[in-house]
Amino acid sequence: MRTKEKQEQLNAYWSNFVSGVDREKAFSRIYDLNIHDLLAYGCSLGFDEETCKDVAHDLFFRLFQDAGRSYEIGNITVYLFGSFRNRLISTGLRNTRLKDVKIEELPFATEVTILDTLTNEEDRALLRDNVAALLRELTPRQREAIYLRYMQNMAYDDIARLLEMTNGSVRKLVYRALETMRRKASEMDMPLVVVMFLAYLRDFS
Repeated sequence: MRTKEKQEQLNAYWSNFVSGVDREKAFSRIYDLNIHDLLAYGCSLGFDEETCKDVAHDLFFRLFQDAGRSYEIGNITVYLFGSFRNRLISTGLRNTRLKDVKIEELPFATEVTILDTLTNEEDRALLRDNVAALLRELTPRQREAIYLRYMQNMAYDDIARLLEMTNGSVRKLVYRALETMRRKASEMDMPLVVVMFLAYLRDFS
């Protein structure tokens, strides 16, 4: 499912949930449309799958229990990602392995899913492999920003709230990440289509 179509469905289901129209069905669809992305996001931050599942299920349980206050939530996607991230980090900081690790230094790695608009499967596979290699050249913070911006289609204001940064700082983070990827693509002599794709993202970010 394309990101735009998915967000439109989420908005509709969230509206039903808030207004009490077929609330249980709406909530079930909200869960189905988000759980995979949340688990992938959590694992990308370096947490094991079981921890991610526990935190996600607790998050959804509390969201359903607090349905009466759900009108206070503007963007359900941003709320879920933000709450999930904060709960995971709180859980991780109780673990001795992460006690001395700064939040911005948590590892982040994710699959490339920003190429769905390409219809040619060969071009898509080529770009996916090359972009995945370029993402590994970025810092964890840069990878996370790119993921939220282009794979979750979040607005800069939403990313800023999620990462506890200013809008301007997020824009610089994304721009510099794309510049790094473009430069590395040239250094690695990657196909022109990869460089052009990155230039497009940079110019329209």
